[in-house]
Amino acid sequence: MVFPAWCRSVGETLEHHGVASVEQGLPSASLEAAREKYGYNELQKTPATPLWKLILEQFNDTLVKILLLAAAVSFGLAFVENDPEESGMRAFMEPLVIVLILVLNAAVGVWQESNAENALEALKEMTAETAKVFRDGQLISDLPARELLPGDIVEIHTGDRVPADIRIVQLKTAVLRVEQAALTGESVAVSKTAAPVDGEDVELQAKECMLFAGTGIASGACIGVVNSIGMETEIGKIQEQLQEASEEDNDTPLKKKLDEFGESLATCILYICIAVWLINYKHFISWKPYPGSWVPNPATVEFSIAKATFYFKVAVALAVAAIPEGLPAVITTCLALGTRKMAKRNAIVRQLPSVETLGCTTVICSDKTGTLTTNQMSAVQLAAYGGSLSELTEWEVTGSTYDPDGGRVVGLKGLDRNLETLAEVFALCNDARIEFKAGHHKAVGQPTEAALLVLAEKLGVAGEAAQKGIRALRLADPEAHPTGACQHHAAKWHKLATLEFDRDRKSMSVICTPASGAGVTSSAAVGATPRRSGRLASLLSRTSSEGGSSGGNVLFVKGAAECVLQRCTRVMLADGSIVPLTAAARTELHELLDRLAGRALRLLACAVKTDLGDLADYDGSERHRGYARLADPSQYEALESDLVFLGLTGLQDPPRPEVRAAIEDCHAAGIRVMVITGDNKLTAEAICRAIGVFTAEEALNGNSMTGLSFAGLPEPEKRRVLSQPGGLCFSRAEPRHKQDIVRLLKDMGEVTAMTGDGVNDAPALKLADIGVAMGITGTEVAKEASDMVLADDNFATVVAAVEEGRAIYMNMKAFIRYMISSNIGEVASIFLAAALGLPEGLLPVQLLWVNLVTDGPPATALGFNPADPDIMTKPPRRADDHFITPWIFFRWLVVGCYVGFATVGAFATWYTSTSFLGIDLSQDGHTAISFAQLRDWEACRQWKGFEASPYTAGGRTIAFDHPCDYFTAGKAKASTLSLSVLVAIEMLNAANALSEDLSLLQMPVWRNPWLLVAMTLSLSLHALILYVPFLADIFSIVPLSLNEWALVLAYSLPVILIDEVLKFIGRNVVNRRRAASSPKLKDE
Repeated sequence: MVFPAWCRSVGETLEHHGVASVEQGLPSASLEAAREKYGYNELQKTPATPLWKLILEQFNDTLVKILLLAAAVSFGLAFVENDPEESGMRAFMEPLVIVLILVLNAAVGVWQESNAENALEALKEMTAETAKVFRDGQLISDLPARELLPGDIVEIHTGDRVPADIRIVQLKTAVLRVEQAALTGESVAVSKTAAPVDGEDVELQAKECMLFAGTGIASGACIGVVNSIGMETEIGKIQEQLQEASEEDNDTPLKKKLDEFGESLATCILYICIAVWLINYKHFISWKPYPGSWVPNPATVEFSIAKATFYFKVAVALAVAAIPEGLPAVITTCLALGTRKMAKRNAIVRQLPSVETLGCTTVICSDKTGTLTTNQMSAVQLAAYGGSLSELTEWEVTGSTYDPDGGRVVGLKGLDRNLETLAEVFALCNDARIEFKAGHHKAVGQPTEAALLVLAEKLGVAGEAAQKGIRALRLADPEAHPTGACQHHAAKWHKLATLEFDRDRKSMSVICTPASGAGVTSSAAVGATPRRSGRLASLLSRTSSEGGSSGGNVLFVKGAAECVLQRCTRVMLADGSIVPLTAAARTELHELLDRLAGRALRLLACAVKTDLGDLADYDGSERHRGYARLADPSQYEALESDLVFLGLTGLQDPPRPEVRAAIEDCHAAGIRVMVITGDNKLTAEAICRAIGVFTAEEALNGNSMTGLSFAGLPEPEKRRVLSQPGGLCFSRAEPRHKQDIVRLLKDMGEVTAMTGDGVNDAPALKLADIGVAMGITGTEVAKEASDMVLADDNFATVVAAVEEGRAIYMNMKAFIRYMISSNIGEVASIFLAAALGLPEGLLPVQLLWVNLVTDGPPATALGFNPADPDIMTKPPRRADDHFITPWIFFRWLVVGCYVGFATVGAFATWYTSTSFLGIDLSQDGHTAISFAQLRDWEACRQWKGFEASPYTAGGRTIAFDHPCDYFTAGKAKASTLSLSVLVAIEMLNAANALSEDLSLLQMPVWRNPWLLVAMTLSLSLHALILYVPFLADIFSIVPLSLNEWALVLAYSLPVILIDEVLKFIGRNVVNRRRAASSPKLKDE
């Protein structure tokens, strides 16, 4: 249990951890016992899954188990059988191919699994390596952070990474700011204090006296006591949540569908195999009944092991035929092609199934900071007085990044003296800088101060020539001249002292003196005319004439608008003149502040002061008479009084420009958007209105709440909130709140995508159906926990990825429809042959070749089908939607039954006819028999006078040692015809699969040129095994003549007509009934 130090005094915290004094720290004598109790300050590593377990997990799949059983049986039969026709390599071809498939599948799976859990290692990289610690009254400057213990007194400075969760004991500087956005989602650095908070159960953001492991010190220094280490820290809790989310990782919708299909297929295979045995039992078992009875006489039972083995092989062939062995490979290929398409759209997919999951996304839960917003503070509003107090002018400032040329001050026609002074305050009251690296402008320092630098650049400098020179230099070499205007303003002054920001007065200021030859240096740099700082010349002279002492020093002030305004007594107008700040003008400014605060803007005001008393001639020396006032922070508020108001600006972490349109696309596609952020409620709501999650006039009754408020609701009420239509906003959300929301949505049947960039987002990213991390601003922890990374940090890319996912799903549906209908045809062929008692027409090795090689290219090519133009105007499909509707299953059966009829028909036609539909089949010299003889082929040796002539195939002659071998070794030609009909029909089926309901006249095959290439490749591969003797021997087939190819086409072409009729019924009957019933479903 972690001690709640945030709501306890410093004394209570030290006493709890057994620390006698801050100066002494932990005594060495207590270290061993503390180590035994608390362990080391490190994150636990979950033991890696053993390789053998990973391998076994790859075989925990219904389809794989069926294939494994088929391979084992085939291997056993090949080993024990002594069949001269299937000896050597040919006998073991089938089980070897099956095993090779399974090994490759397992290898890919193991590779993916072993690379899936790197998020925890990324978390470890966030922790500090060393710490400055007081023990036994001695400072240890480089104690390894892993050796820290609760109770250790540590010293933290600017730039340090916090090594543990620490309770602040005392500040060593006036202000301490911490960057904890990655942990809490706050968009700006937050100020910390040593004072305890009220209440134990508060959000992380409210624990202002705590420093959290992994966060960074932006400015300031403090001394603190370690309160918790390792897995007890907030970052440790996130690791624990990540581990829990990993264990909760559910299968993707696609995998669930395929598993359901596999289980159904296994049941069907079992029933079909039993049916085959029942139909053919008379072939391998016979008996005579007792005289005058139907009861069998056991003494007369005759059982043929050879024939029983044959029909067992038929059952194995059925299993091989029913399983689409190539389906996993084709799905993987299609998903991989989808990842390439998405990569071109800046979406980098880390987990292949995520591509399909995107297509059925129903809810997008998005972090705000850095995802919907730029995570780059920007000035969006500027206000200052014109020629009189009645002219309070406002300007809109555009641009959402740190690029000075990425926006402008709308309506600004040039700099007057007041605005020029305002720009100087922005440039001088500033410790940040803008850098241009890797094609982007970046902030170094506080984001708020960097935003003011960018605003100063947008204001520019006085003089059109000077401004053009600055812009030209920036365009020519942005790395060397990112902020030319700020350099121009700053070069006029020497900064003598900084009055640091503190929480009480909420402002900071700098004392500056005019540089000698002010303006010359910067002007020379930018090609402008040297110019004296005229706007302050009048101010200085006015101050002197009013009796003030002025040595030339000026105080530039910026701070929270309401605080700075309270200390202002005068106003600078556009011409540089100074007038008193009247009560009416003050009221008008307060009304402006209230209006802008309603937009959740961070408001800063700027002011100057020239009557600095004994600091008017301060020269920066510690010996100066005024230095004592600068050394005492309690004097700063008095120094920053009687100020001259210049203007104010409103800043925010602005929405990304493209987000609003993307959210509109989500609404059109039936996808709900929920914003889950660690930022405050008012800011979150303002951003949600700006991007279209909420409308401008929408009353937020129950649509916006804090994470803590949501967590306090009963379960039914939580579900009601999450199920209500429209957008939702959850603010001040902690990692556990985000996880609870995602978990509830998944329980409610929603397919949830979660976007985020911070450490605090990682558990929810891992738990969501698809986690989407930001590639540029995202932490490594978030990226490793995600399924997809956005290379451009653009929310709109998520929507584009959803569109691509939907298209991929439709294409996958097309090739799965194609492959399954083909497999049903194979099953029908074997079942029909067995039911009729015909010789085995298709061998298992031939079926493997068709399923893996011949079917593969067309199925893959179907993945290139163009997307429907209205794909993003349809509602998302639910995760429990089925691939196989009753109508689709009926279509599969009709087409499959025809495939079975055609393959068996071609086989039987060759045996029973010398011509068919005008096609001469007698040229090879084969012996035609009756269909009744073909069905009774196993009794051949009992036929009297039966003779079978050798026949030709290509350049070879097929002869038999015994006439009855005509039905075994002699069936090569008939088997080849059957296989060729199967291949030809499947090529035509691929063309049929281009569209579920559109005719080939509406969707011709050349709409997908890749399909034409794939069909050509498959037919070429089939020709290869037909006409290369070595391969023909392996597959037990022979070359075909032109007349025999004509027979193949005669049996194959009708499948197009059959499917066209089915599509016509689908378009005009089934779809219309479905459309007519949909309003009723909605009403229900």
